[in-house]
Amino acid sequence: MKYFIYCRKSQEAEDRQILSLESQSQEIEQLILSDPDIEVVDTYVEAYSAKAPGRALFNEMLNRIEKGDAEGIIAWHPDRLARNSMDGGRIIYLLDQGKLTDMRFCSYSFENSSQGKFMLNIIFGYSKYYVDSLSENVKRGQRAKLKQGWFPNRAPLGYRNCRETGKIVTDPKHFKAVRGIFDLLLKGDTSVAAIHRIVSNEWAYKTPVHKTTGGKAPSRSNVYRILTNPIYAGYILWNGKIYEGAHKPVVSKAEFREAQQILGVEPTTRPKRREFSFAGLFTCGACGKAVTAEFKRKKSGREYIYYHCTRVHTSPKCTQPSIEEKDLTRQIEAFLERIYLPDDVAKKYFEKAESNSDAEKQAHRENLKRHEWVTKNLEQQISNLTDLRVRELLDDEEFEKKRTGLKMKLVEARENHQNVQNKQVSFEPIKCLAMFCNRAKFWFQSADWSQKQRLLQILCSNPQLINKTALLEAAKPFQELHQLHQFLLQRGEVDVVRTRTLCEDLSHRVSLNENESINALSKIQQLLDDLENPEDLPPS
Repeated sequence: MKYFIYCRKSQEAEDRQILSLESQSQEIEQLILSDPDIEVVDTYVEAYSAKAPGRALFNEMLNRIEKGDAEGIIAWHPDRLARNSMDGGRIIYLLDQGKLTDMRFCSYSFENSSQGKFMLNIIFGYSKYYVDSLSENVKRGQRAKLKQGWFPNRAPLGYRNCRETGKIVTDPKHFKAVRGIFDLLLKGDTSVAAIHRIVSNEWAYKTPVHKTTGGKAPSRSNVYRILTNPIYAGYILWNGKIYEGAHKPVVSKAEFREAQQILGVEPTTRPKRREFSFAGLFTCGACGKAVTAEFKRKKSGREYIYYHCTRVHTSPKCTQPSIEEKDLTRQIEAFLERIYLPDDVAKKYFEKAESNSDAEKQAHRENLKRHEWVTKNLEQQISNLTDLRVRELLDDEEFEKKRTGLKMKLVEARENHQNVQNKQVSFEPIKCLAMFCNRAKFWFQSADWSQKQRLLQILCSNPQLINKTALLEAAKPFQELHQLHQFLLQRGEVDVVRTRTLCEDLSHRVSLNENESINALSKIQQLLDDLENPEDLPPS
């Protein structure tokens, strides 16, 4: 009788389960030698899981049996042939049709009868049960790991799997490399392609070597996947769901969100080819369009930067002239000098600020309450969403999509709430405003292009350019300081009582502009955190 030999291992990797195939072949060879009536037509050796139908060599073998090329199959065990209902059912059906008349196994005796086919069907069913049970056990372990906040798979780049604890821990060398990749992107002027060139050429970075992969520079697509993988922000994305991880993140959640915006969520935040200090800050005073920057190099080699309306090269054309960056910088510095607060007035002002510490604490408590309200509101939204799903008003796909978005917002809100709780104000609010005005010019002259933009965004309200003139108006509450300065210059400084009255009146007006003050102070504090020892810097 003609037979096909079939050997199978579950792992597709060449270095996995090699001994399994060798031992199967040896056992089958002994079986063939014991029966001279066996005629082997062909041998099929396959490295593919039988959990689901679709094995190419297995299907080819059954197709040839249907054509009559052979009448029997030799395998080490029935579970080598089928671990799913479709493949097992096809073999039973071939036995029923008589196209498959005999099956030989090294560890099982088969008889082509109703009882034999019944027992074979039971073995196929048990093989399927084994696969399903193994899958459930693995998934149960994965769910337990996810609940504890640990990644249930091979650790991504920058981490490694700890066999002793079953957790992922940082891999110092590669963790630092991943952080460097994010730092390049967060600078705002480097594209993914440029980052890939820097990592591959300048760093000569190689990924860690595993059994079958690694040891090479990451591809551009790998760099992009690193920058978009939420695991580096402390999240775990598993089967379309977001979980909060317990591992050490590479970047903060705010930095990760900024990185996603740079990658394309916010088109206006994509990397720029050249850094311009005032690009995107000014609008044209004639037509209201944005003012852009343009780099020029003369034949002599001298370089210039000009700012002009974006409608210069479009129709209808704007007739406003361009202004060189040097002239614009001088006008901005003149504006910063105008908001300077005299030392004697600032002294009285600081005395008044000291008496407002209770108001500062109240503002902090209210800010904390706002964050608590946001957190509770998001928790309530998730609870309401779950109620809608229980009442079957939402399908699974819509429920998971909305729930994932709310959970990410909730994690970020909790982080912000914790930051507000731990934050200690280094400068009293009113003292911070006055000190910022007095030192703004010095910081502006020594800052880089991004810090210059942040300074002007804090200090100016709707800056415009018209006829080569910068129209700069101080934003609240700096406008109040400017008005006090102008008033004292016009009237002359009189008695101390009058000066104190002006300071008290000004403090009252600043407190009335609560939203503007809190917003300005928040931005100022972030900027001061980026500067080294801001209190030691000399005034402008």
